[in-house]
Amino acid sequence: MTAHRSVNEVLAQLATLNDQPVQVEGILERQSEGLELLHYPKAERQSGPAEGEHQYQASIWVGFGNGSLQPNTEALERWVGKRVRIHGVISSYLALPPVGSLGRGGFGPWGFWPAQIEPYSVQRITAEDRRENAV
Repeated sequence: MTAHRSVNEVLAQLATLNDQPVQVEGILERQSEGLELLHYPKAERQSGPAEGEHQYQASIWVGFGNGSLQPNTEALERWVGKRVRIHGVISSYLALPPVGSLGRGGFGPWGFWPAQIEPYSVQRITAEDRRENAV
């Protein structure tokens, strides 16, 4: 696995990253039905991809599967608004089959996210980590 990527980098390379393990760093944010990962720094956030009339969010949906790895919701709630690094497998909307005139769909509530990461590890990026890695 290569070094961590930003959310913008992952969104720009969705066609080649589908079903691939990645490390993505960004800001963890709470949505009404789950979590998303936003690009850091905020000033560099770009708009999400568009397909037809559908404009996707410029973030990655964090989707925990139904397997044995389940999220520590207490820790994740404390990390909302903080920088995290997620190690997991990316799924892209580009790999989804079209649904008639609705287009390809997406991830998260109402399919608004162009990608989903199924984490196998979530790390909080601390001030010490930032100093050591100059990030």
